[in-house]
Amino acid sequence: MARVLVVDDALMMRKTIGTFLIKAGYTVVDEAANGEQAVAAYKKYLPDLVTMDITMPGLDGIEALSQIIDFDANARVVMVSALGQKHKVFDALQHGAKGYILKPFTEDKLLSIINELLGATTSGLNGVQPETVLAKELGDKPLTARMSFSVETQEDGARITILREFSQPDFEDLAKAIAGVMASQKGDITFDFTYGNALHNKTAPYYRQMLESIVTAGSVLKIVCYTSDYTAYFRSVPSLKEVAFELVKKRGVL
Repeated sequence: MARVLVVDDALMMRKTIGTFLIKAGYTVVDEAANGEQAVAAYKKYLPDLVTMDITMPGLDGIEALSQIIDFDANARVVMVSALGQKHKVFDALQHGAKGYILKPFTEDKLLSIINELLGATTSGLNGVQPETVLAKELGDKPLTARMSFSVETQEDGARITILREFSQPDFEDLAKAIAGVMASQKGDITFDFTYGNALHNKTAPYYRQMLESIVTAGSVLKIVCYTSDYTAYFRSVPSLKEVAFELVKKRGVL
């Protein structure tokens, strides 16, 4: 089965793309958060295809693409770009990219482009048992004091409840869980921040990045919180201004 390297500075976007690929039967050999990591990972794993974000800190996607093409002229690299970066997409194609995907994209759109470049068909991959990405707790199981978050699947989408202050591993687990939900569920995603002081200077950038990635991927997002500090912070983010907010009067109790 084809092997893919996923490159994006947003953890949530890497997990989303990776989950779509694994579900379709592809193998994700590695993830990279910037251009330097991407070039090193390509030389190490020699993947069949790379999905490459264009805008990243340090070595950006186009520079990383150029270095990969210099190393392997036959490399297949697909650029992942926002709608406002079409001029950069053209530049990337001139530097050897084999295709591009515009954000926000659907699972079907992503796979159709990758399948075409790899000479595969969606029907040809259906026999592969997809790897399931699980959250720490799914469905309607009871919440426990050991959990940092829970995920409840509902008819109209999914509800993600933040229960404790997060550490870095918690954010990685949450990103995997959200990617799994987005790959398997259709509908809205609700983030519930009512159970604790989840948002502060250290955690806010991580939550912002995840929520922006959800919106960029085309999902409808709703945020539930108990203090206007949350709404003020998230509404200050341009891509989250149109997100629906629900302000409740009481904090959640475990």
